Amino acid sequence: MINSRASERYAKSLLTLSIDNNIVDEVKSDIDLLIKYFKDSKEVLNLYSSPIIPINHKINITNKIFKKILNKNTLNLLLNLIYRKRDNLMFTILLKYKELYNEHMNIEESVISTTFNLDEKTLNVVEQYAKKVSGKDIHLENTIDKSLLGGFNLKIGDKMIDCSASSKIAQLRKNLINN
Repeated sequence: MINSRASERYAKSLLTLSIDNNIVDEVKSDIDLLIKYFKDSKEVLNLYSSPIIPINHKINITNKIFKKILNKNTLNLLLNLIYRKRDNLMFTILLKYKELYNEHMNIEESVISTTFNLDEKTLNVVEQYAKKVSGKDIHLENTIDKSLLGGFNLKIGDKMIDCSASSKIAQLRKNLINN
């Protein structure tokens, strides 16, 4: 991660400020929105990573896009980063904030990859299992992976549970070759 120390300092400051002002969830939703902007729009990412674009243009664009939809503390962070010429760290700060927020709220990010969308009942069962494994609240995301032949992959934090048919076939192939 680019300059993760500075990113962590900014993210910690925003989290502390949001805790002190009792707006943690509001700032978290701002951060989620900003992460989505960065992931969905290459132009937004390029705007803040480009040293060629003048600061006053970045400030004006930021205000036009985000002033009415972001909390003032979140917006002030963005503007402060631009003024200090640290806006190239913006995306890493957002990701770090999300990580610190999850730590603070005792939440573990979890992803289940399947060949189709799971129904609500199945997702609840998987979520309860992941909660038991991690000992934390779970934020579960269901992703579609067409490369899976069947089964699923479940990622809980940094643990991976591979129950896909392709991994079982690969294991069987390995066992047949070795014996």
